[in-house]
Amino acid sequence: MLLVLAILMAVVAISVPAYWAYEERREEQRFFELLLHDIYFAQSESYRLERAAMVVFRESSHSYEIVTDILKPPTVRKLPESVQLKKTSNLTEIYYGANGSVTKSGTMRFDTSTGERALVVYLGKGRVVLFE
Repeated sequence: MLLVLAILMAVVAISVPAYWAYEERREEQRFFELLLHDIYFAQSESYRLERAAMVVFRESSHSYEIVTDILKPPTVRKLPESVQLKKTSNLTEIYYGANGSVTKSGTMRFDTSTGERALVVYLGKGRVVLFE
C-alpha cells in the first residue's frame, strides 16, 4: 500500500508543475489572440463610426483599454501576470483615425514566460503582425 502511495505521489509531483507551465502558456496564447481581436475591433469601429479609436496600454494598472467612443466607457482588459510590456517598446497605444488608418507605426515588445514577443504595427492601413 505504501509503495502505491509513493508512486502516486511521485507522479503527482511531476505532473502538476508541468501542467502549470502548460496552463501559463495557454493563458498567454489566449491573451495575444484576444489582443489581436481587440485591435481589429478598434479598427473596424473607426471605419464604422467614422471616428477615431484606440487601444492604449496602461503600465500602472497592468492593463489595456479599448476606446471606440467618447460617450461610452472604455473596455479594460488585464494582462496576465506572466506578460509585461517592455520599456524598449516604442508604442504604448495604437491610434486609428476616422478612416481606419493608423497614425503611428512601431513595435510593442512583450516579456512572456516563453521569451519575447513583438507586435508590429505598420503604417498605412494599420496592419498588425505578432511575432514570437
